[in-house]
Amino acid sequence: MKKLILILFSVFSLQFSLFARGEQELVPCGHWIYDSILAISLDAGIVNFADCAPYSIQELKVYLSEIDYDSLSEASKTEYDKIFDYFKEETKLSIGYDILSIGMEPSLNFSGFGKSSSDIDWVFDRYSRKPLLDAPATITVGDYATLSMDTYLAQNRGMTLHNYNFTNVPLAADQIDIEFPDTGYFSTGKMLTEKTGFGFQLGSGSRSVGKTLTGSMIWSDYLTGVAYAQMEFYNPVFKYTGSISQFNVDKYLYAHQIDVRLFKKFQVTFLEGLLVYAPMELRFMNPWTIFHGFAAWRDYDSSADDTESNTCDYFGVKFQFAPVKNLRFYGLFSMTQFQTPFETSNFEDDSTPNGLGIQGGTDFFIPAAGGRFRFSVEGSWADPYLYIKESPNWSMVRTYSENIGDYSVFYEWLGSPFGPDTISAELKMGYEVPSKWAVDLIYLYMARGEYSGSSVFNPSVWGGSKRPDNGVELGDRSRSGYSWPFPDTYEGDENQGYRKSLQSLASPSGTPEYVNRLSLRGTIKPTEYLTFVLQPSFVMILNRHNQQGENVHGFEVAAAVNVKLISN
Repeated sequence: MKKLILILFSVFSLQFSLFARGEQELVPCGHWIYDSILAISLDAGIVNFADCAPYSIQELKVYLSEIDYDSLSEASKTEYDKIFDYFKEETKLSIGYDILSIGMEPSLNFSGFGKSSSDIDWVFDRYSRKPLLDAPATITVGDYATLSMDTYLAQNRGMTLHNYNFTNVPLAADQIDIEFPDTGYFSTGKMLTEKTGFGFQLGSGSRSVGKTLTGSMIWSDYLTGVAYAQMEFYNPVFKYTGSISQFNVDKYLYAHQIDVRLFKKFQVTFLEGLLVYAPMELRFMNPWTIFHGFAAWRDYDSSADDTESNTCDYFGVKFQFAPVKNLRFYGLFSMTQFQTPFETSNFEDDSTPNGLGIQGGTDFFIPAAGGRFRFSVEGSWADPYLYIKESPNWSMVRTYSENIGDYSVFYEWLGSPFGPDTISAELKMGYEVPSKWAVDLIYLYMARGEYSGSSVFNPSVWGGSKRPDNGVELGDRSRSGYSWPFPDTYEGDENQGYRKSLQSLASPSGTPEYVNRLSLRGTIKPTEYLTFVLQPSFVMILNRHNQQGENVHGFEVAAAVNVKLISN
């Protein structure tokens, strides 16, 4: 205790100075800046590449430089100024000299929530709840480089699942999350010309490809804790990104992404990648290798023939289009497997199913009285076998557990948090006055099959006897024991007829679970330091857990307050 007091005294006796954010600092997924840039860009009648995340401040400034400030509405001008105030914000709790500094941005977050029925899942879930004490620590080397990590005091993820938990405050030692930092990075880059820049990041955390209501079908920020290395070159009309992402031990996704924009109105993205369940290999790191070579699975299992062992190819396409001011249409397509009609009709022993997903929607803003109305609608559809391959080890999922608490196992898909085998629609409408208050009405509908969410990891779904844990291969894949729902082919298998029938399985499979969820979310910000949120919700589920006739409903109320401890 004496040593701790001495350390704290030494720290606070140092000279604290004002240091602005560096150009290489990353703006994380889910930050309010991305919502503001979307609204401002549409107000200007253009689209840009800022529908992905995280991006550096340097890169976001390139896209904002295209916007004509004088043509914006009053609300958009307020948000434009707010963004640049954030970029120029000086951290008071910092220590440094010359261009090198270290600082923290602490805030307190208190949440309370309750629901009338334990049969419904939390709406205000672990992704919505903030740590009790959030104090990200950042080392800044001028505008040349930034190193950052999240430090916090929070409940562990297992605790957030419990029905009897009514606050985000850890009330016992075994409720504390000791797994941090969950997010951290090293970021560097340079503007090569006035409009073209280069960036490199080495980090861990969430990323997203596409700005959507319910999480990107291609790459969603609901996938957390993934370690990655990323290189990018960008300007307002073209961007290249090459990345390596580690989901689990010996589970890497090698990907590259091309973004192109035409006439400031239309933007399209192509993403291609290969997930490999094997130690990292140099041959997949070429930043311009399309398909990374054909039939790579044969290098890991010489007897595999047409069974794709240890690998999963991935392809995604995204577009957004702004035909007029304040209106955007967008669409996303993802694919882990596509069988042509010729293959499904002419190869009787091949039972490989499609793994396709599509998502689309529109955003419409109406400036009014210093604020804006927003109307957004989105729909999505995912095949029963989207993201799922011959084994969970090379399926597009990250699995992990915690070292404290009840040791829950978590499964997070690469894309939509709803997982495969789901049809969904969401409507969001509301009004906001930037930096002051906002109110939104949100309605979500889902028709979920028996492989949706993380149900596919439940042995009762497919008659298995083991539960996958942290990427360990699940059960026996021999001819005599079928322990994973993907209907891959085994020569001479007596169950091949049944597996062939699964090839044409449609979403939602089996007995569908129907989810209806209605929420009203209000936010008020009386001062720069203080934000209040109130969110009541109603949930009704038909055929809960895909059990015919099991119908449940319930109410939930959540309230939260955010207090910035250091602010200008």
